[in-house]
Amino acid sequence: MSFDLMPFIWVTLAFMILLVLQRWIHAHLHGLSLLISGKPQYAVILYAIVLFPGVVLHEVSHWLAASLLGVRTGKLSLIPRMQPDGTVQLGYVEYYKGRTLGPIRESLIGGAPLISGTLVILLIGFRVFNVEGLTAALQTGDVDHLTLALSQLFQTNDFFVWLYLLFAICNAMMPSASDRRAWPAFLLVMVVVAVIAYFMGLADVVVANLAGPVVTVFGYLGIALSMAIAVDLVFMAVIAALEAIVGRIKGVTVRYRSDTDAPSAAN
Repeated sequence: MSFDLMPFIWVTLAFMILLVLQRWIHAHLHGLSLLISGKPQYAVILYAIVLFPGVVLHEVSHWLAASLLGVRTGKLSLIPRMQPDGTVQLGYVEYYKGRTLGPIRESLIGGAPLISGTLVILLIGFRVFNVEGLTAALQTGDVDHLTLALSQLFQTNDFFVWLYLLFAICNAMMPSASDRRAWPAFLLVMVVVAVIAYFMGLADVVVANLAGPVVTVFGYLGIALSMAIAVDLVFMAVIAALEAIVGRIKGVTVRYRSDTDAPSAAN
């Protein structure tokens, strides 16, 4: 297997891992909010407040992408709403899906939060947390270098503020099911274009010109998703611990419906 395929493989795996982690975090963060507040309506508000910075970036990204692509937009809402199935919609953007929208523009609008979230994660990672130095220390395998890099990481100014912002962004940037609706059609269009390029004898030219930049983009995307996974694992431990502590103090446990992961309190 060519090494150049590794960024694509890791991004695919990391994307699926992050979807699973995000599902757990959203369910248990909502459950923890229910334990703390004791009332479903207050739990939704508390849950939304925790993820608010990420929700703002998510919805504004949809709106900006639609506007830049010439798609007429409607209402933008950042107010959480309980859905009939028990899940929570943290925000939404209305845009008009006319016949001329097409799968490419709709896919770009749906994927805009992932793009903007990735850029912000990389910006925080490289500019604030010096991920480049930490990565270099990991590659050397030297314990002293790794210890020094980790100590510098924890000494970052406003470390916990930046860590929280990463958490909020990581858990609001992933495209929802509705955001991914046009992706199959978009992939089909790309396959058709690739087949046409192949039969026109342009495949080698396209690969030669795009292989390097595409591998670079996927490499950075892999770094961002890896950071998101690491941050999520830390906060999953914190959420699980708080859920156990608050539940024991109040004598209440949270039960999750397997179909939607919507929480409900039980004595």
